[in-house]
Amino acid sequence: MKIDQFRQERGVAIAKANGITESEDGSFKVPSQSVEGKAYRVIDFGGVWVCDCPDYQNRADSIAACKHILGTKLWVAARVELQEQPKPKVFADDAAQCGKCGSIRVVKNGIKRGLQAFVCRDCNHRFAESQLIRGSRYSPEMVSLTLDLYFSGTSLRKTARILNDHFGLTLSNSSVFRWIQKFVPMVSEYAQSLTPELSETWQADELFVKMKDGENEKQYGQKRMAYLWNVMDRKTRFLLASKVSKHRDVGGAARAFMEARKNAGESLPERVFTDGLDKYKEGIAFGFAGTQKPDHVARMGVGKPHANNNRVERLNGTLRERVKVQRGWKNPKSQLAEGQRLHYNFVKPHAALEGQTPAQRAGIGLIGANKWLLLLERAFENQEETSN
Repeated sequence: MKIDQFRQERGVAIAKANGITESEDGSFKVPSQSVEGKAYRVIDFGGVWVCDCPDYQNRADSIAACKHILGTKLWVAARVELQEQPKPKVFADDAAQCGKCGSIRVVKNGIKRGLQAFVCRDCNHRFAESQLIRGSRYSPEMVSLTLDLYFSGTSLRKTARILNDHFGLTLSNSSVFRWIQKFVPMVSEYAQSLTPELSETWQADELFVKMKDGENEKQYGQKRMAYLWNVMDRKTRFLLASKVSKHRDVGGAARAFMEARKNAGESLPERVFTDGLDKYKEGIAFGFAGTQKPDHVARMGVGKPHANNNRVERLNGTLRERVKVQRGWKNPKSQLAEGQRLHYNFVKPHAALEGQTPAQRAGIGLIGANKWLLLLERAFENQEETSN
């Protein structure tokens, strides 16, 4: 059994045992599974969860969650969903946590479109309760947990099984997929309204993904393959585009750069680093048509410290770990690539960025414990504003 899967299953067991307690300072006391009478302290610092257990403290990648952190996050979501115990402090008794500043100092403030409204005493942000999924019997917290589990590497079936087995739900794997198809475009639309602060250098690369009715790749002997084109900012590691195409052609490269331009707002690069694939030259020309064309620096390599593509190659390694265990995507219009991009930018903290997310480094990050929930709340508010 892989170590990360082992931690996840132990985290589920910790949450199910229901022995976690909340302290006055907002931290959580999590009983040890191996030493009777011993407990570890888990706390959230602006969206970065930490634990004082040896597993978390001794690992080089200490930003990753230990079983106590995983168990605490599941326990909080379960308490909100099942209402078996009073809500933890992060979800105050008379309100939801503020999606704008992360404060729990919120109070009821009338009715908004038939829903209980709240106002934050710290930033005066006004929002409505459970406004994300009207008419659904699942809470926004459970939806956000589901998205977090899936885009953290859990399969559709395993995500549904974990929630059903341990929280008494009747969620199907098809429901998980429908939530992805429904909410990822909404969050993506909100993310496109933001303007990240980027550097003058972008990096681009592509990797294979399994695709139903994909082409057979002759050079490497791969069957039923499509191509995932990634464009990222070098300094902030903000993933600007992650576009799928059936063919490794100029059209695929061009669409990736056009998407990157759209997500970059007013920021345009002075140079773009790529490998030696000849499709990038024309792809950049098409993608930056009508603007100042950036310098194209091709044939980047690991052994070229003055001009390498190591950061986007590291990104590809992260994405490859996720896609290689999937049976395959159905078509290029799938929301999986965009969901992975949002998770990478706004949810997943990076050791190379000192525990920040790329969005935080680019000046558009979210502050709060449950970033998928905050993204959903902001996306819904953005949708309401644009429709009025």
